[in-house]
Amino acid sequence: MKGMQKIRRGKSFAGVVLYALKPCSHHKKDPIVIGGNITIVGNPAKDLIAEFDSTKQLRPDVQKAVWHNSLRLPKGESLTAKQWSCIADDYMTRMGFSETHLRCYILHDDEDGQHIHIIASRVSLDAGKLYLGKNENLASTRIIQQLERDYNLTRTKGPKASPAAPSPKPKLKKSRNELMIEKRTGELCPKAIIQNALNELLDTRQSITDFAQQLMAQNIRPIPNIASAGKMNGFSFVYRGIAFKASQLGKGYSWSALQNKLNYQPERDNAFLFELKASVSEAPCTFIATDAPEITTREVHSPIEALIHDNRAGQDEHTNASVKQFHLEDGAGAKESLKEAPDRSYAVSAFRWLEYIPYLDLIYRMLKNLKIPTLKRPRKHKTITGVRVVEIMPIPQKTLIESPPQSRRASLSM
Repeated sequence: MKGMQKIRRGKSFAGVVLYALKPCSHHKKDPIVIGGNITIVGNPAKDLIAEFDSTKQLRPDVQKAVWHNSLRLPKGESLTAKQWSCIADDYMTRMGFSETHLRCYILHDDEDGQHIHIIASRVSLDAGKLYLGKNENLASTRIIQQLERDYNLTRTKGPKASPAAPSPKPKLKKSRNELMIEKRTGELCPKAIIQNALNELLDTRQSITDFAQQLMAQNIRPIPNIASAGKMNGFSFVYRGIAFKASQLGKGYSWSALQNKLNYQPERDNAFLFELKASVSEAPCTFIATDAPEITTREVHSPIEALIHDNRAGQDEHTNASVKQFHLEDGAGAKESLKEAPDRSYAVSAFRWLEYIPYLDLIYRMLKNLKIPTLKRPRKHKTITGVRVVEIMPIPQKTLIESPPQSRRASLSM
């Protein structure tokens, strides 16, 4: 099956509708409307033109509201009207059109093979939202290849040899931390568990509601990233309190890939997605996983070397009790280290403890990239140009000696 070499856009619905419905000598049968979402009561051409033109009034600023493409079978092959309508509906959904975009499918049957004309309005009945269709010619070619596979049609050679669908099973290399977690626990890491569940569910095309419910049955909570206007942008997934964005799981799990594998209809599914998103605020806080660099650790002779109890550090009662219990559990080696602990300075103990805080180096480099001045050492110390010595001595107490009062006459004679 092939489409037009280039999808066409135009200004006049009347022109394209009359062209598609016009009988020609090479037609085995007269063209007929076989599907779409426009109700025809009387004359097909008049009804279609009137309905399409009503959408143009919603967006008079849009000059080219007409969208036109065709799907053609190889010569000698044919489908029923119902089969054509089902394939065309699937094609338009994958292209990004919603149920509120008016469209019709007109069947032509001629010597070169059956084909249908798809005529649609880019202006939606939902507040006049406009279908943009970025890279639609390339997307159309890829979707047609997917339809050939899904409906068991004859595979036709496209302009570019590409897989029928983006693979949802990318071969992702596990990080060193993930391998260490799996080796230590004997279980798959949360990221791998989510990927395996998604791969299994995406093998079959299903509704987005069933997709979310089956994930929740496996203790994986999907969080939809849906805007208040109803635009769906993808999912993030939470397992055991750890959340992963789709970009962290792989390109095969992005919304552009998922929407081709799921049966998503905004009018039907958005209410469920909004309810699912609202439930996130009621759930406990989750830890968002980030692509942190690998953490290098070194072995210590005893647990006390990693955390030294110092009564001068001002810990609270709970901390002191926890550390003392830690000392008791360690055994004889802990007792020896406990005896040495009071002799060590608090600064040495604190810095040794800081070395074992996870992601400390990541936090330091993050603050450094933000150019936090408190983390910078002075490039040059101030130069001492002179020294002044000041001696401070106590002021001696004065001894008061009382002298006899002299007469006024004596003082005048002197």
